[in-house]
Amino acid sequence: MLIICWMILVLVTSVSGSSSDFEALLELKKGIHTDPSGKLLTSWDANALSSDKCPQSWYGVSCSSSGDVTSIDLNGLGLLGDFSFPAIVGLRKLQNLSISDNHFSGTLSKIASLKSLKHLDVSNNMFRGSLPSGIDDLDKLKHLDLRGNSFSGEAMSLFSQLHTVEYVDVSRNSLSGSLDLGLAKSSFVSSVRYLNVSGNSLVGELFASGGDGIIPFFDSLEVFDASSNRFSGYLPFFSFVVSLKILRLQDNQFSASLPQGLLQESSTVLADLDLSLNQLEGPVGSITSSTLKKLNLSSNRLTGSLPLKVGHCAIIDLSHNNISGDLSRIQSWGDYVETIRLNSNSLTGTLLPSQTSQFLRLTSLEAADNSLQGVLPFILGTYPELKEIDLSHNQLSGSIPGNLLVPEKLTDLKLSNNNFSGSLPLQDASSAGNLSLTNIDLSHNSLSGVLPEELTSFRNLVTLDLSYNSFEGNIPDGLPESLKVFIVSANNLSGNLPESLLRRFPDSAFRPGNELLIGTPKDITVGSKHKYHMKSSIEAALIIGLVVGAALLALVCAWFHFVAKRQHDGEKMDVTEEKSSLQKNEPSPSPEKISVPSSSVTSTSTANAKLLVSSPRVSENPSSQVSSSIHDSPARSRQTCAKLDGNLYIFDASLTLTAEELSRAPAEAMGRSCHGTLYRAVLSSDTVLAVKWLREGTAKGKTEFAREIKKLGNIKHPNLVSLQAYYWGPKEHEKLIISRYIDAPCLAFYLQGEAGLVNLPPLLLENRLKITLDIATCLSYLHNEEAIPHGNLKSTNVLLKPPELTALLTDYSLHRLITPEATSEQVVDAAALGYCPPEFASSSKPYPSLKSDVYAFGVILLELLTGKVSGDSDDPGVVEWVVLLAGQNRASECFDPSIVKTHASGSGVLIDVLQIALSCISQAPERPDMKSVCQELFRIVLKGTN
Repeated sequence: MLIICWMILVLVTSVSGSSSDFEALLELKKGIHTDPSGKLLTSWDANALSSDKCPQSWYGVSCSSSGDVTSIDLNGLGLLGDFSFPAIVGLRKLQNLSISDNHFSGTLSKIASLKSLKHLDVSNNMFRGSLPSGIDDLDKLKHLDLRGNSFSGEAMSLFSQLHTVEYVDVSRNSLSGSLDLGLAKSSFVSSVRYLNVSGNSLVGELFASGGDGIIPFFDSLEVFDASSNRFSGYLPFFSFVVSLKILRLQDNQFSASLPQGLLQESSTVLADLDLSLNQLEGPVGSITSSTLKKLNLSSNRLTGSLPLKVGHCAIIDLSHNNISGDLSRIQSWGDYVETIRLNSNSLTGTLLPSQTSQFLRLTSLEAADNSLQGVLPFILGTYPELKEIDLSHNQLSGSIPGNLLVPEKLTDLKLSNNNFSGSLPLQDASSAGNLSLTNIDLSHNSLSGVLPEELTSFRNLVTLDLSYNSFEGNIPDGLPESLKVFIVSANNLSGNLPESLLRRFPDSAFRPGNELLIGTPKDITVGSKHKYHMKSSIEAALIIGLVVGAALLALVCAWFHFVAKRQHDGEKMDVTEEKSSLQKNEPSPSPEKISVPSSSVTSTSTANAKLLVSSPRVSENPSSQVSSSIHDSPARSRQTCAKLDGNLYIFDASLTLTAEELSRAPAEAMGRSCHGTLYRAVLSSDTVLAVKWLREGTAKGKTEFAREIKKLGNIKHPNLVSLQAYYWGPKEHEKLIISRYIDAPCLAFYLQGEAGLVNLPPLLLENRLKITLDIATCLSYLHNEEAIPHGNLKSTNVLLKPPELTALLTDYSLHRLITPEATSEQVVDAAALGYCPPEFASSSKPYPSLKSDVYAFGVILLELLTGKVSGDSDDPGVVEWVVLLAGQNRASECFDPSIVKTHASGSGVLIDVLQIALSCISQAPERPDMKSVCQELFRIVLKGTN
């Protein structure tokens, strides 16, 4: 009888457990609002249960033999909604919870109730709040993945709770504090194999409790990634982490000397070491490790000579340091090397001796921007795996070896800004059938002869820059259709320009220089004018010239009288900080010469440039444009072409730009800010660029500036005006940032429309909601995918592109390019306009953050709701005014009357958006993250349209 009773009890308990499990899942389903694939919402049906009440047929759900739910796997479904952990606390047998790559929000409350959990993956969602507490109760947990969310708080509040977890990834969150794992449980530090804390805001010394820089307690650690934080001080030795294979500490602030033990034979089994983007000093020393395969020490302050030994390293990156000495030391590096990056150092000597060890595995050789001399050795063209050669910006001379373009796998050949002479040896390459070449840059050399017909055989060629040489003869017809960038300016070419090239490339691809070249748009225009009635045309031209000359003389006299009167009256006005391109400006009667430095891609040239000699002046009259040639038009011959002593770096392949085209471009000063002056430059191809001239003393040092702006230039988003290029000149005031010019007014001008600044239509409610979504989506991308704040968000930096009024953010992350002093000035300006959070007032060195972006976004929401611009002289306290009304339950009085009148039914939507705005301008710990804000705004918009 006792046995029967016991069996009945077990059966009842089992059925009850299964019943509660599927009820918990149904409760969880209620929080899911969007299911793009339909897999979850259609299959999670109460009627689709097995006989034991197990939802085995539900998508992503697995059960044990007893009917208990043991696994939920919803990875990558794009689900949107709240994931309610309290709803599933009853899943006592749940071992695996994997919900990565969705749009779930909420917090990890009650997670400690899932006692059986072994695998927890909530990565790449919108979870926020503090790290989960009580996680020390999950003593069976082995895998913890929280990356790509918006968790905040002290990192050690989590690590001090972990037991025997083997895999931990908390990267790309907003964690703060130190990482003193010496205070963690010994069971954790002895069991963890994978530990990733990258992309947070962790500070201080790494493993500070070690005191002597030694961390002897990790027994099983194989991968450790602490990159992109703010760690500082000495690097730990990692001497006793015997199982460590991958160590990534790049993009921090580590200083002092490089720990040589990491490079020695006795150092663990380390295979991948990345210490780039730090402040390490001293020599590299010999590398004797037989396990180290990847070594990245770029962008530090390393000195001394190149190491004589590199062990078994396959990838070696020592670029952007201060390493000096003879490059020929690499001949002893052995046959294991595949990639050598030595750009931007102070290396001298010849490239390679005539006889050297065979780099049979070498795929990439980069030693640009050094002081190398001598000739290119023939042996360089014998390396069978070679794909990329970059030796630009050196002092190499002699002819280019005929076999250099022969390797079948060669894709990139960059030899610009050297002293190479002789002809272009393509005969051997053509006969070898090399179809891999995609980029050739031989500009700024002394090459001569004709352009060989073999150029037409490179069917995959994308970039061909042969400018600033002495080539003669015709341009070959039949160049490949794949060609996107073609530049042969500043040569002595002649003959007819192929029609296919005339249609595809601007005049700047062929001019200046090439006086005898026939077929450019200028030649066609001139020819058509003189085709008929040449004699009468000349007579007419003489008459017109006399009339126009007399008129011009009268205008000049009138202008001098006008200038003298203005100087006497002492009239002075400044250009406003932001100026809409829609304003109809009259040309300045006496155009100011504005010289914008430029050169071909990563090229160097020399000339006198007026903008670089003295700070550019802005027109005294704010209603007039500063219109001029960016530089005096250079003569057509190569010998008289103007050059500029600096580098132009382009990281947008769609932008075709040369020194001459930019230097001749008319420029209009559009506005002035604390960073400098913004110009609108029109190229000869009608491409319009926004050129930001950085004020003297504003930019960071060259290495750090280059490192940061290349990161920013790679950021692409539909609601972001991405950077396209930058110029770095030798003088302090020769710093330019280049992006595409957007012909659109800013949000502030729409909101100030009634003030008569510009004639713009009022913003409807649907316009304002779309603008908020555009801005929020872009900020969420910057915060969560790129882990950087915008840093300068305000309504004048939000352009509204017609006809849909798509919001485009400009001036993003400039704080990463400018000095701390300039950043402080930017913060002060933003504070005066009301866009800075209150915590900045109590900080001695305020610095843009994700939280400060959220605050600024909240201010923009208030501007859209009220129709007022923060910092306006008539309404200086928009934030304070709205907060006051909301506190008095009079929030509806703050809304813009124009949208209240036309959208009487939209009051609920306005209240909802106001609640988001108020949460964004709350104290820093209480502010939501941009992922959560995006989700809430999408819900509001969906609710408003239903």
